[in-house]
Amino acid sequence: MDKSQINELLDKLAAGNFNPAEERQALDYIHKFNSDGPTGLTDESFFKAEAEMWQVIDHNSKPKQFSWFRNFASAAAAVIIICAAGFYYYNSSNLEVAKLVSYTKDIPAGKDGATLTLGNGKKIAISEASVGKLFDDPNITITKTADGMIVYKVKSSESGGTDYNTLETDNGQQGKVVLPDNSIVCLNAGSSLKYPSSFSHLNERQVELSGEAYFEISKDKKHPFIVRTKSQDVKVLGTHFNINSYIDERRTKTTLLEGSVLIDNKYQLKPGDLAINDDGKLAIMRADTDLELAWKNNDFYFRETAMESVMKQIERWYDIKVEYADPRLKFISINGLISRSKPLSVVLERLGAAGQMHFKINGRNVTAMPQ
Repeated sequence: MDKSQINELLDKLAAGNFNPAEERQALDYIHKFNSDGPTGLTDESFFKAEAEMWQVIDHNSKPKQFSWFRNFASAAAAVIIICAAGFYYYNSSNLEVAKLVSYTKDIPAGKDGATLTLGNGKKIAISEASVGKLFDDPNITITKTADGMIVYKVKSSESGGTDYNTLETDNGQQGKVVLPDNSIVCLNAGSSLKYPSSFSHLNERQVELSGEAYFEISKDKKHPFIVRTKSQDVKVLGTHFNINSYIDERRTKTTLLEGSVLIDNKYQLKPGDLAINDDGKLAIMRADTDLELAWKNNDFYFRETAMESVMKQIERWYDIKVEYADPRLKFISINGLISRSKPLSVVLERLGAAGQMHFKINGRNVTAMPQ
């Protein structure tokens, strides 16, 4: 988007005369453009720019002043989180940035890492293991690549037995594995994947997932790939999809990007479909793939997401525990995007600006409090 296009968009926003596509364009611009660059504005001015933009988009009316957003547009945009409050509402006049987050020691973002448990019970901390071979026997080799990926290579299918391995990420970790059939699985924080060390003697390639993972399945028509979760089975032949099925979440979500999957042998998804399994009741709708796969792109992305759900994601990624001084804070509706590479204080600062709340970080415990 060049400067003339930006100014044209800003004129439409200022006049309150814009369509949904232009609204999304404005959000994408302020969220994503030059995400790692400085804004050229102070924090206070930056928050005022946010407030002006949301005043227009939330109310479809011309703001009293539009200078701060103009200043923002002329600067390089940083990735930020923009939140629309539920029963709370904020504007730039009462924003006190300095009081939004208090802490003695900040908490960095999560990182690559996992624990691999072999069939014999041996545990390997991936982040501490050296690059190269982790396990080697006549049938398979397990290696760690320079970027931390775990790779299985089948050398022989002579053995009739099959061991099961488990790759598990703690809160604050994410991991990636290439399975024996060359399928690729990316694990989000607080997740585990149990799978055979070899699929050679099995009619089905079956794995068990707890938590969230993104799958790129190698095609094999004779041996369907099945992902078992707490509430459903997903059957595929070769496809790309995401499953979110945490134990502490009531719903299981399956998002299909490419190919075809079958849920519980009766619900077939097409690319771009989202299936939500809520205590056994399944609904299929069109997916916002940017939203559902934000974690894989190292982002937090929220659209009408309750604060309680937002904070569960943050708890897993930063390995923290959140408490609420006022239970009503859990129901604030959040919209926005911010990089998962930011330290915890930055993420909480953006949430606090939107919800008229502030946070206290004490070790790995965080308390959310209304202003």
